[in-house]
Amino acid sequence: MNVLDLRDASVVRGKREILRHISWVILEGQHWALVGPNGSVKTTLLRLINGYVWPSSGRTSVLGKSFGSFDLRELRKSIGFVSSFISEKTPGELMVLDVVMSGYFSSIGLFETPTIAQ
Repeated sequence: MNVLDLRDASVVRGKREILRHISWVILEGQHWALVGPNGSVKTTLLRLINGYVWPSSGRTSVLGKSFGSFDLRELRKSIGFVSSFISEKTPGELMVLDVVMSGYFSSIGLFETPTIAQ
């Protein structure tokens, strides 16, 4: 199974093409690092992989699931993603435990009360 399969994916915002025709396959068992200077679209690429940004063209598949054919919130439960993008979206009044638990629900912030079992 391909963990990640981007095929000719592009992201356009307004008239600006942010990602252009990216193809990238990560096979199960492979480990990758995404490095580069500020402004080199690393975060945009990670946001695309996590479904926080939708491709303007091309195809995106993560953990064998093609975007558009399933609930992205369920997929995010299987992905670990930490970024300053997340901290910018997290309400400042949340307690640390609430922030950690929001990962369980694949949300940014809590919208339901966790139980002891969770």
